[in-house]
Amino acid sequence: MSSNRTTGSGGICATGRTIAWWVTLAACGLLLSGCQKSAPETQTGANGATPAKSKPAIQAVLPEGQPRPNVVFILVDALRADRLGVYGNRARLTPTMDSLAATGVVFDHCESAAPWTLPSVATIFTSYYPGVHKAKSYQTVQKMEDGLSARQSVLSDDFQTLAEALHEAGYETAGFCGNKFIRAPYGFAQGFDHFDTTFAENTVAGAKINAAAIKWIDSRPEPHKPMFLYLHYMDVHGPYDAAPKFLDPLVKRVEEMKDKHMLTPAELHRMNAYLRKPPAKTSDPQRYNRLKAYREYWEARYDAGVAEADFYLGQMFGALKKRGLLDNTLIVLLADHGEALCEHGLWEHGYSLYQTDLHVPLVLHWKGVLPAGMHVRRLCSLIDVMPTLLEQLRIQPGDPQIQGHSLVPYITGTLPDMPVERFAEAIKAGPYQFAVFADMTKLIVTEVPPRRMPDGTLARVGLRRQLFNLATDPTEKFNIADQNRGQVEMMTKLLQAIATQNKNAKPHVVPQKRRVEPETIRKLEQLGYAGSSEDDQDEPAQTPQTRPSSAPVKPPQP
Repeated sequence: MSSNRTTGSGGICATGRTIAWWVTLAACGLLLSGCQKSAPETQTGANGATPAKSKPAIQAVLPEGQPRPNVVFILVDALRADRLGVYGNRARLTPTMDSLAATGVVFDHCESAAPWTLPSVATIFTSYYPGVHKAKSYQTVQKMEDGLSARQSVLSDDFQTLAEALHEAGYETAGFCGNKFIRAPYGFAQGFDHFDTTFAENTVAGAKINAAAIKWIDSRPEPHKPMFLYLHYMDVHGPYDAAPKFLDPLVKRVEEMKDKHMLTPAELHRMNAYLRKPPAKTSDPQRYNRLKAYREYWEARYDAGVAEADFYLGQMFGALKKRGLLDNTLIVLLADHGEALCEHGLWEHGYSLYQTDLHVPLVLHWKGVLPAGMHVRRLCSLIDVMPTLLEQLRIQPGDPQIQGHSLVPYITGTLPDMPVERFAEAIKAGPYQFAVFADMTKLIVTEVPPRRMPDGTLARVGLRRQLFNLATDPTEKFNIADQNRGQVEMMTKLLQAIATQNKNAKPHVVPQKRRVEPETIRKLEQLGYAGSSEDDQDEPAQTPQTRPSSAPVKPPQP
């Protein structure tokens, strides 16, 4: 990104737009029904009404002379935005989260920069895209998890993390993470005084996260300091093993449905093996066999995890309130990515850049500083979280070149009336994919590997482009690329510009690469290692239109 910056109220700035702005502006003019520019004043109250202009200006940052607040940073792994009531869900799965949102600021259109945990969390913590921080190789980190190679950092210490910035500003920092990929050996403990992942596994209940965090809070070495508390919950993540008190009511409701969507054998088989199994605990074991062929059953399994995470989050808030730690606390609620539930023929996460995987909740709550019940309608990304928090806390970033942009102007209504663009990439398994957003218009470019023809020759397919107008087609059912080729060309140029900026941002940072000798693999397998975890496996294939390619990835060409 360009280094031209304009200072905000807390010193954090929005990166200047050069080529990207020009391309986006041109693109918006080409799609007649697509790119919908928002007015500068894009936030509304809980009842949908625009705040009265006579009200005092919103500051959204630490008042002058006030002590810095605690920061409670809550990440619910694999949580889709559309599962929260505040995002339109009517199932009442998330009373705790919805209560928080009702008295905070909700970002309606927040996108993840990657559809799986490792690159997404690295982006949240560094405010750089995966193509820059390069903590994005699933194969690399999974080999380390399986003991096939020594554990070592995948997130370079060349980056200043959010925890480091807060620690340097006087915060006592602690993280409690249930995701096995976000560990200290992989570089994610940078800036934390205390970083606990001893319980990390997909099925860890939020109760363990809470217990460890409360224990640390009650024995803090320096309780006079403000604290930064990072809580990473796994209740929503597969294999969808919520406790029966959350699971049974939802599954029973499915059983009573008259019209259920039956999955085809191919759709069911496409689900990864670690998901496609009965729940660990249930009051009726036979329900699995009766209902596993229905899509609504798997949605209920997922939703039970959402309800469970919300329950444990409510317990955590209760514990913080009891200790008087919510009075001056900035609360951040978000997810690292979403989850596909057979939309577009896909399951789980990491294999596509559809909204099922990228659209995530983002809620900021700070009593007395942030307005209650505000909805921000404009596009933003998880890459923007770090600069937003730093501006709110009046902390200068150690790296002025970070790619994210503070969202404080979104809240105060001072964001210029210009298009907003964001970028995402899928780098877990299967074909490489890129996505670029220009406000509510989205282009997905997918690398389509060559196909072997009957005569033995390779048919080169190239790149597949999908264009969606998210304002009118939020579930991405209609690819309008063919009808808007000029728009596709302009957005492809925008994508290329961002890819070039990523390439040049930190050229000295290289991804970790390692080779495991076949003999080493054989010996480890003899010791009981399966060679790879069943977690997040790309078997069966998660890409129905294409098959994985081993060819080197290049930025898309227009």
